[in-house]
Amino acid sequence: SIVNSLKKLGKSYSNQELVRKISRCLPKTWTPNVMVIEEAKDLSTLSLEHLLGSLMTHETMMKNHEHVQKGKKAFKNKFPQEEESSKREEPTCYECKKSGHFKNECPNLKKKEKFKKEQSKKKKAFVATWDDIDPSSSGEENDEEVANIAFMEIEEDEDEVNFSFDELQDAYENLFHEYKNVCIKNKSLKKDVFSMSKELENLKNENSKYINDIESLKFENSYYVNEIEVLNKTFSKFSNSSDKLDNLLGLQRCVFDKAGLGYDEMNNVRHFNNFFVKKN
Repeated sequence: SIVNSLKKLGKSYSNQELVRKISRCLPKTWTPNVMVIEEAKDLSTLSLEHLLGSLMTHETMMKNHEHVQKGKKAFKNKFPQEEESSKREEPTCYECKKSGHFKNECPNLKKKEKFKKEQSKKKKAFVATWDDIDPSSSGEENDEEVANIAFMEIEEDEDEVNFSFDELQDAYENLFHEYKNVCIKNKSLKKDVFSMSKELENLKNENSKYINDIESLKFENSYYVNEIEVLNKTFSKFSNSSDKLDNLLGLQRCVFDKAGLGYDEMNNVRHFNNFFVKKN
């Protein structure tokens, strides 16, 4: 709030000063309500919370009254008399409730857009004006200056909330249509999520099966590798035995070989003179 912002800036006011300033800063339309509060309560002992509560209650009652009046007016506009229905309908502006132009051509709307651009500057000017006011001063000029700035935003906000029944109904129908589209899209997305979840579960099961197969093949491969190593060792042994056998067979002597110690091979050679014998 403004009071808290001023406290942060090092400027503080007493409860009596705040009540007096707020009561004098109210617009002219709030004068009867302020007079009633002054007659019923003592402003020197009245708390700021109680004053704001009374003002907010009065504001709520005024808004409810305006809402009822707008509903009646919208009902009359929605069901016109038979004589008026026969006439040619002119375009009606939903901003100022006047005929002859549309909302985008309304001068009030352009003024509001211009006000929104200057709103931040006015808020800064309001803080500076409040800070420059002397708390001991009781003059009407300072209070009127604060009133013109402090409640300018309140009056503009009251003008901005003046929506017609037709505008609210069109906005409600548009929101309801968007809500239905979102519900349909949400339902479709839920189906997709369920289908994808089921597919993901199937893929997980299939992946688990493949992992088990891979582990089984790894175990089988390890078994065959060990068996190959054993066969290689056995084959190596047989290869060495074959070489040894060939070596032994090469060193073996023939049974007709009579050579030995003291044996002279040339003395035992027989010489044959007659190689050919006549036949009788």
